[in-house]
Amino acid sequence: MLFISPFFPVGGPIVGGIIGGYLGPPGAARGALGGLFGGLIVAAIFSVVAVVGGTALLGPIGALIGLGIAVLLFALAVYFGILGAVGGAIGGALKAWMVSRCRVTG
Repeated sequence: MLFISPFFPVGGPIVGGIIGGYLGPPGAARGALGGLFGGLIVAAIFSVVAVVGGTALLGPIGALIGLGIAVLLFALAVYFGILGAVGGAIGGALKAWMVSRCRVTG
């Protein structure tokens, strides 16, 4: 477990990006863009939930706590979005290669 656990924060978004890039349209740029936007959209949704939930439960102090959580979520979204973009570029390039060389439809 000590050997595998340091690789989860890096390997998860890259593997997810590879799968997303392969399932989407062919091309490295499209896969990278999908991985980046996926991370940002999810972070935006969770940030709004954190701010509204903090305000509803704790009032003005909860709003400040929610904003702090939102900033942290966006920092993580950029980090995971970049890793997802790398994986998406790999997956998109792999799909483009499969379509052009092996005549696989998809």
